[in-house]
Amino acid sequence: MAVVNTKSTNITNSDATPVTKLSSAIDAGNLKFKIATLAVAAADDDTSVFRFVRVPSNAVIIKMDLFNDAITSGTDYDFGIYQTAANGGTVVNADAWGKAVDLSGARVAPLDIVHEGGSDSPIENCYKRVWELAGLTADSGREYDICATANTVGSGAGDITLKVYYSI
Repeated sequence: MAVVNTKSTNITNSDATPVTKLSSAIDAGNLKFKIATLAVAAADDDTSVFRFVRVPSNAVIIKMDLFNDAITSGTDYDFGIYQTAANGGTVVNADAWGKAVDLSGARVAPLDIVHEGGSDSPIENCYKRVWELAGLTADSGREYDICATANTVGSGAGDITLKVYYSI
């Protein structure tokens, strides 16, 4: 065994001469948030898409608090990235953050879905901007919608609220 003095990239860059600045999105960025509530109807079908908020491509998603009514048999919702209507509205990464999230039970205490089994590992997601999670090699400069895809929408009606915290 050994005693170590391990530095994060943030500290290493701060100790460098000259100091190497990190992106403000991950080091002293401006924290912003958006919140939206959508209704799931009992007649909604599987593969329905619920569009909550729009964020810039250079955003780093810090946290997503999910609240919901009990949606009977609504056992499989993915939370991810879609193009805006102006850019075709298609799916980009359906489960960038949350995968197979169960909404069949009421949730009054928030569930942070940023690391809820999305398509990338939780550690990798901590630093990725939306454009990186979208699979791009450079920032598109676009906005993207954060959406829930109901793989198993359920048979009951209920509301879903999503609070999205992000840094740019």
